[in-house]
Amino acid sequence: MKLLEEVNLLKEIIKIYSPSEKEKEVSDFLFNFLKNNKLNVEQDKEWNVISKIGSGPPYILLTSHMDTVSGEVPFRIDGKKIYGRGACDAKSSLAALLSSFIRFKNKKFKGTLIFAGVTGEEAPNSRGTIELMKKVKADFIFLGEPGSADGITIGYKGRLLLKILFKGKASHSSSEGDNPILKFIDFSNKVSTLYKGNNLFESLSFSPTSISAKSESNVMPSECRVTIDFRIPPGLSHETVLKEISQLLDGEIELVEGVNGVITSKNNILVKTLVKAIRENGFSPKYKKKTGSSDMNLLVRLTENIVTYGPGNSSLDHTDMECIDTDEYLKSIDILEMAISEIFGIASL
Repeated sequence: MKLLEEVNLLKEIIKIYSPSEKEKEVSDFLFNFLKNNKLNVEQDKEWNVISKIGSGPPYILLTSHMDTVSGEVPFRIDGKKIYGRGACDAKSSLAALLSSFIRFKNKKFKGTLIFAGVTGEEAPNSRGTIELMKKVKADFIFLGEPGSADGITIGYKGRLLLKILFKGKASHSSSEGDNPILKFIDFSNKVSTLYKGNNLFESLSFSPTSISAKSESNVMPSECRVTIDFRIPPGLSHETVLKEISQLLDGEIELVEGVNGVITSKNNILVKTLVKAIRENGFSPKYKKKTGSSDMNLLVRLTENIVTYGPGNSSLDHTDMECIDTDEYLKSIDILEMAISEIFGIASL
């Protein structure tokens, strides 16, 4: 592919609005794009798109998600910046991985290069990646998420997503009855003291994202329903946190999602290879640890040789100002191509 074609690919992917559970259109686009490039491609029951070049070990997996959070952002171009929902998270990473994959179409190497565009990453439980893990081998994994062309993401916090019901008794607001809202406040105060580390990445954090306790202004509600998103530092299991929370809680818990944190060594071969490629392209590599979670938390079960890389400013994730600089995008493709070539042993940095 020529550079213009790689930029056009990015534009077309961003133009397609694809919130979680509504990825079919972008999935069909990727499927047809790969088919038109005369590559073997499959589309599975979760609308994942999977293509392979080569055969046998080593197996290198390039994967990113095609879904976005909901809320359309008008597609527009301002100079070298492309705006639109998913421009940053994570369609520029998806397009960069796909473009680097296409660059290997006519190269000779020993091994298998796999591209997978997956669904459902922005929804609980990452249905696309769970399905993908059932059907692919991976000795090495490059996961696409925004972190800038010079950034290498080596860690993510885990997640514990809970729905909690606090019960009380409907009564006059002037009474001394059980107020479920106060139970939630008391619970929050207790949880806020748990597992404090030296910084946010090393600490347990939590955010109530939904609270419902409908009642009249002078009536104490009978219940308070809360959705709470806990983020858990690597090394602390979500099962341990759930057990401790349960002991503090005067309420009923529904587990929506639980996944452990992940961190990879700076001596990981993929990290070291990306460092070389980034330097070769004139940048100073930066290591990043993110306080959210990603499919890396799951994919590490396939191999510890895993790293997250992709263009874009992650502070723009899920905002109405999502955009990507095309120069950065193109540079990230060069860096990925160089790193993949090094792993396959078909190029020297």
